[in-house]
Amino acid sequence: MAVLSVSQISKSYGASTVLQRIDFQLYPAERVGLVGPNGAGKTTLLKIITGQETADAGSVALARGVTIGYLEQGTAKTAAATMEEELRRALGFLDELAVRLSLLEKNMASAKLTANPQALEAVLNEYGKLRHQFEAAGGYSAESRLRSVVSGLGFSASDLKRAVETFSGGEKTRLRLARLLLEEPELLLLDEPTNHLDLSAVEWLEKYLSDWRGCVMIVSHDRYFLDRVAGRILSLEQHQLKSYRGNYSAYMAQRELAAVSEEKAYRKQQDYLAREETYIRTQGTGEREKRQAKSRQKKLEKLTKLNCPQQEKAMALDFLFSGRSGEIAVRLTNVAKEFGARTVFRNVNVEIRWGKRVALLGPNGSGKSTLLKLIAGELAADSGTVWLGPSVRLVYFDQHQQAVSAEKTPLDEIMESSGMTLSAARTYLGRFLFSGEDVFKCNADLSGGERSRLALAKLGLDAGNFLVLDEPTNHLDIRGVEELESALDAFPGTLLVVTHDRYFISRTTDSVLEVRDGGVNFYQMPYADYLQERERREKAVASPVKAETRERQEAEKQRREDLLAKRRELRKMEVRIRETEEEIGGLELRLALLVAELSEPEVFNDYRLAAEKGEEMHSVKEELGKLYSLWEKLTRCLEEGSK
Repeated sequence: MAVLSVSQISKSYGASTVLQRIDFQLYPAERVGLVGPNGAGKTTLLKIITGQETADAGSVALARGVTIGYLEQGTAKTAAATMEEELRRALGFLDELAVRLSLLEKNMASAKLTANPQALEAVLNEYGKLRHQFEAAGGYSAESRLRSVVSGLGFSASDLKRAVETFSGGEKTRLRLARLLLEEPELLLLDEPTNHLDLSAVEWLEKYLSDWRGCVMIVSHDRYFLDRVAGRILSLEQHQLKSYRGNYSAYMAQRELAAVSEEKAYRKQQDYLAREETYIRTQGTGEREKRQAKSRQKKLEKLTKLNCPQQEKAMALDFLFSGRSGEIAVRLTNVAKEFGARTVFRNVNVEIRWGKRVALLGPNGSGKSTLLKLIAGELAADSGTVWLGPSVRLVYFDQHQQAVSAEKTPLDEIMESSGMTLSAARTYLGRFLFSGEDVFKCNADLSGGERSRLALAKLGLDAGNFLVLDEPTNHLDIRGVEELESALDAFPGTLLVVTHDRYFISRTTDSVLEVRDGGVNFYQMPYADYLQERERREKAVASPVKAETRERQEAEKQRREDLLAKRRELRKMEVRIRETEEEIGGLELRLALLVAELSEPEVFNDYRLAAEKGEEMHSVKEELGKLYSLWEKLTRCLEEGSK
């Protein structure tokens, strides 16, 4: 049964159609990628599903009782004072159960309850039910999951006590993602979840979502991420939705085959139409020929015409090459950099030679952008030297697009940077998908994708032989990233790039410069080989923390199970003591009756009857002796077990 059914959804903004008759279903445990160009309506569709926007037509149906979680783009809001308080809200149900279990454990240990078998039985039953509920909901692993999510998403243990108001926008988005993962909704909608995550966090999230028990739909431009996580791709194409089985690579292969097939079918129909129209037009004036022409004309009118396959618009980027530089592009010697009391780099020594294509990797906050600015001359080192080689012409791309002025228009930017005429500048901007009135929009009103394309358009005007790029793929859709990759493939110079896009890294670089703990390590090997080397290092220094955590969880679970088993055993002893006491009481009463009977004349004067009563009395005394011993043993065990 589907957890979500979307039927015939349509949405327009004014005269602009965004979604048209969208149909799809999502099923339990499914992992689905939602892709499409910027502006195709992916976020709009998510907002309609969550009720934040209303469709013009169609319906959205959630299965009964299904919980839904939604990670939006942009800064997440929270009323929590600290990070830990925010995350604890996701575990509130488990915390309540833990408190109730603890109270029941104290009650079971009280002497008052132990003396009341019926009340103890009721408490034991309630404890067993709650413990099963707690275990089924992952209660014993909750603390471990919390620590895993915090660490996996790039936070430290000390961040738990930080005030949320001190978090950056990216940190707040990561915090919202952390809470959603801990809440474990049955339907999880993630809009660009890898934004603001470093590579380690993205890799961790991939593994976490691979084990996700619910259904998840992900909007992402990270092709590697979609390949690792998604089992189906929904593609928004020209206002409509198409479904493809498999991951992103499978989707691309299927889409390419479909495009070839559609093109073939369209060409075949066009050829047929041309032949038929020629026949109709060239027929003679005879009645028979007229009838044939009229019949064919009617046939053509009834024919469903195929639309001409549309190609996605893509920017056309080229990097101007200024010619070969010297053998060394840049050399850093004993470079150090601090910001106040925080040391970013100390004693950095590295040399990048001509023609190398280097990916600069490292955790968030490790200093990647700072290192690029030191190399580009945007920042000065506190000590050491940064030396650019002979004939090096460095072209720098800032991830914040500071080269784009908020007050200007795209047309102003290009004309002022290049000296182009208005007509030439408009033509050039057209290569970057700025058409019509778009060129006159104020830069402050541009979307993130538009600002990125404008920054790349300006970058393409500067001739250089050493490209230094800080997150150039940010805000670009997948087609835009692919065009950037093609432009870099054609660029013969040196490249140093910071990016979290692993497909991009694999396609455009041949070396890895890793920033970590104030230093750098240079791996002169492709990204795939670097990953293997990193995995080997991590295994060699792996700590036993996971084993300790697992042992701690098992110990806590075993403690509770032992406690419950002990209480049940004590309850059995109490029942057995009560039964023994009842048996003793019955036998003592029988013994008293036998003594009384033996003193009666009709019994002691009858030898045979007196002998029978005597034997019975002996048996009763013998049985009483056994019961007294059993009672003493049981009461002693109960006293020891209650300690």
